[in-house]
Amino acid sequence: MRRHRTTARGVLLVAATVGLVVASATAYGAKGAPPQHIIFPVVGKVQYVDDFGAPRGTGVHQGNDLISKKRSPAVAAESGKVKYWTTSATAGCMLYLYGDSGTTYIYIHLNNDLTLKNDNRGKCVKGVAYAVNNGAKVAAGQQIGYV
Repeated sequence: MRRHRTTARGVLLVAATVGLVVASATAYGAKGAPPQHIIFPVVGKVQYVDDFGAPRGTGVHQGNDLISKKRSPAVAAESGKVKYWTTSATAGCMLYLYGDSGTTYIYIHLNNDLTLKNDNRGKCVKGVAYAVNNGAKVAAGQQIGYV
C-alpha cells in the first residue's frame, strides 16, 4: 500500500527532507573518501522512513523525509560550506551543505512559517529558514537551519 505524503503533518510537525546526495564516485575522487562520521541532521524527536529510491511522480525519490517539530534545529551532517537555494516552487526553502569530504547534502522543506501554524508567511531568510549566513563555513553538528 502506497502512502500519500504531504509537506505538513499536523500543526506542530513539518516535513524536512534531507537528501544525502553522494554525487557519484567522482565527487570523492577530488577530496578523498566519504566522511568517517555523519551527524544526524535534526536535533529532537524525529520520525522517518528509508524511502530513498521509492517511486515519486515520473522519477524516484532522491532523499529521506524526516518529520520533526516545527523549528527543530537542522544541523550540519559534517563540516563544510552552506549555500542557500530558495527558488524551488515545490520544495520551498532549501540549502546545500558542501561537506569537506566532497559529499553534498541537500536540506529541503525548511521552515517558512512565522507562527507554529502552517501560515507560509515567512521567507527563505536567516532566522526563519536558515540559522547561518549564506556562504558560511560550518562545523559538524552546528545548527544551519530550522525544520
